[in-house]
Amino acid sequence: MFPATLAHTAHSEESESDRAAALTQVTASRPTRFHTPEPTEPPQPSLLSQPPSYPKSFSHTPATKLRGTSSGAYLTASKIETKRTILLSGDVPRMIPEISVDSYFERVLPPLAPALTNHVDTILNALERKGVVDVDRDRWAAFPLDPAEATEHESVVFQGLTTIFNAVVDIAKEIESTLEQTFCFLVTGPVPVYSDRGAGDSQPDGFNKIIFTSSPVKEDGSVASSALQEQQSIGSRSAKNHFVYDIVNPQQFKLQEDTSRTNDDVAKLCYDMTQILALDPCRRFTFGTTIENCTTRLWFLSHATLLKTAPFDFMKDRRRLVRLFLSLAFASSANMGWDPTITFDHMGNDDRRQYKIEVDGKYYITLRVLSDFAADSPLGRATRVWKVINDEGNIHVLKDVWLDHSRMEEHKIREAILEDVQRLKNGQRYAEVLKNYMFTPIAYGKVHVGGLADDTTDVMLGGYNVVEGDMVPLITPTPAANKNTTGSMGMRTPADRDSLHSHPLSDVDEHSPNSSSQTPRRTILFAPDKVDKNKLTHHRRYHYRVVFKEYAKTIYEERGLDNIFRALAEVVKALWILHKAGWVHRDISGGNVYWYQEGQTGLIGDFEYAKVGTDRGRHDVRTGTPFFMAAETLHRKYLFEEDEPLSIDEADPFEDPPDFDKTWADNQPVMNSTACTTPLEDAVPFHHNPLHDLESVWWIIIYILFFNDHEESLSPAPEARQHQMERLFDGQLENMARFTFLKDPHGLREAKQYLCSNFCDALDLLENFRTYLKTAYRKSEKTYPQEIDHTHFFIHNSLLKSVLQNPAYMERLSSIKLVPVKVTALKRKDDTEQDGRPSKRSRISHSTGLKSNANFRQRNGTSSRSVHRLAL
Repeated sequence: MFPATLAHTAHSEESESDRAAALTQVTASRPTRFHTPEPTEPPQPSLLSQPPSYPKSFSHTPATKLRGTSSGAYLTASKIETKRTILLSGDVPRMIPEISVDSYFERVLPPLAPALTNHVDTILNALERKGVVDVDRDRWAAFPLDPAEATEHESVVFQGLTTIFNAVVDIAKEIESTLEQTFCFLVTGPVPVYSDRGAGDSQPDGFNKIIFTSSPVKEDGSVASSALQEQQSIGSRSAKNHFVYDIVNPQQFKLQEDTSRTNDDVAKLCYDMTQILALDPCRRFTFGTTIENCTTRLWFLSHATLLKTAPFDFMKDRRRLVRLFLSLAFASSANMGWDPTITFDHMGNDDRRQYKIEVDGKYYITLRVLSDFAADSPLGRATRVWKVINDEGNIHVLKDVWLDHSRMEEHKIREAILEDVQRLKNGQRYAEVLKNYMFTPIAYGKVHVGGLADDTTDVMLGGYNVVEGDMVPLITPTPAANKNTTGSMGMRTPADRDSLHSHPLSDVDEHSPNSSSQTPRRTILFAPDKVDKNKLTHHRRYHYRVVFKEYAKTIYEERGLDNIFRALAEVVKALWILHKAGWVHRDISGGNVYWYQEGQTGLIGDFEYAKVGTDRGRHDVRTGTPFFMAAETLHRKYLFEEDEPLSIDEADPFEDPPDFDKTWADNQPVMNSTACTTPLEDAVPFHHNPLHDLESVWWIIIYILFFNDHEESLSPAPEARQHQMERLFDGQLENMARFTFLKDPHGLREAKQYLCSNFCDALDLLENFRTYLKTAYRKSEKTYPQEIDHTHFFIHNSLLKSVLQNPAYMERLSSIKLVPVKVTALKRKDDTEQDGRPSKRSRISHSTGLKSNANFRQRNGTSSRSVHRLAL
């Protein structure tokens, strides 16, 4: 996901306060990727004489969803209960696998130390001899009463578990003196867990904690993660605080057992485990535990799987508790979820953690986070991007992502594209040109742990097929729950047809909130009674990293409007080559287009979802970023009708003689061209085509103009602009306002009345762009539903000459310097708060939940990460 990455940099030319303030000007939340599940497809033939080199499963798009953790309601929620509700209703499946405790011990939990393999019963007998077990009463001595009968607070009652844990460790060390304890166990009660962004809102009742070593310096010279607590006593934080980087296996306790209390524990634990994976890039997975009275369940969360065990009674089933404690106390950090290839290196000047990361045998030190908002969601690719420096002092960009097992690595996708380009006439030359518009991978590969390529199934679960477990509701339905109740994630999304029968384990949204409220009303409790396991497919993932040579800034960050047009011109040239080779990008967005200052050129990134465009058998799925997706892609159907033709220049943008030896149309299967009596079910299926990529370029410019002003000129009608922004960029799927705006010949003319007056030239160019685009759509869809006429896809050269490289306009655009709309609002209102943020009053009207500056700082800290998640 590399380019949605640089969209929100830690220290760009804009101040963090300006970026945070930008949220309050619009209700549209940050652009978020949306992918719906793609059905299994046959291998796609190449458009050219030889097929590109990629696996048969390469065409599959991993099923992901519009996540609740990306919504404005989640990012600005003041109450932790609200965040938990959004997380449960938007980011985790309703049904999860429940496996046996024995399977959990065998496949999920860290293995016992070899010296203890045959000593579980021996240790249990020793516990009985030493009085840790009250044999007469058949219970643990530390629990004279069941928790349900106790009168003390749960944090006091469940302290008995630490007594048992320590006794188990002591006896194990007596049996084998060479054992080194690596994790302790603490019952703290609901206290906040800290990170380098301040006090978090994760409050587990207990957890295992890594034991600090005597020396914080490791053999390779880096600082051990376990030494972090002594390293970062910032401000009022004392060394007694607990940090998310040092804990694992968060636990939630309840004295009583009933459905309501169990559900509350589940909600809290899911949030606690999510925070560990979100805030600590060194984590691959984490464990968890819930106990209600004596009923105990063990949990596991990775970026692909959320599961739990069948319940057991920790008071009666003492052998299992001993086995659990032995595994946790002496486990290696890798077996407890830490990634040995990324380690804490030092605290930066901004009091943020910096890391040393291994990629393909080379090491890179992070300088700052460029993007990590995707890691907020527990199940998914968890993409993180850093600006890094290598041993030679060179600046690069490092991307870390968990890819669906069927997806090819990004550097291989790039190679496959270039191979197909080289088969074109003048292909070698075009391949070299295309490279100039693409990021250059210089180091890449799968992440290895313990000599194995890290994998959410083979490595983390020992090859265990989680679908073999019983599927049970994550949240147990209660009698009062209304099956028709839905909760809002802060971004209203119509039902997604492709996700109605999705696998509960996958990160496919099985439901879509239909309330326009910014705050969820309640957690969704309804779950289907039966699950057809024959339809289930677990989204197994592997860990991948790639380092790109170029460090560039996204179109979001570029302040010169002329440079934005130049960058997009280069992107259109790159797309011309890509489309000539038979590929479509499918994710052109403001986060995937860059202005590369060093090369004075535009770059196009993130080819993860690029595919060969020849499949004619099934409908394409929605893939891309909703704010920039073509109208037809949002609706997954063709929408245009015939119109009067407009002259379209299909020439080579690089001023060579036209190359029509292998065009898109030459390689398409012959379609039925009979009279227009084709039944709807026999209509040509919808597919993403080159025009959709080009329309995304148009939406990027629209977005830039709507969300910025000229630094010397303000919008004459900010309320009218606000209204149109909310209509066009609300993040909803199947948004008809976008299609209407694209077709309306008056839309851009009216925009001149409420956008900055300096944008008139740009709006004229966009009108030309819109006319070419609309005409090409109508000409290509003239014979629909029998066929789509692919000969009208290549309008690239017309767009370049008439729009993106129009010399009559470029000089005038060069004088325009952009500033985010909220910055000008601050000037207009003469808002003079010392920190530069808008006043409370100016934040109220169109905010998505920012209520006060103090609350904002308390919830999100002053970190770059929180600002990036909020920034547009």
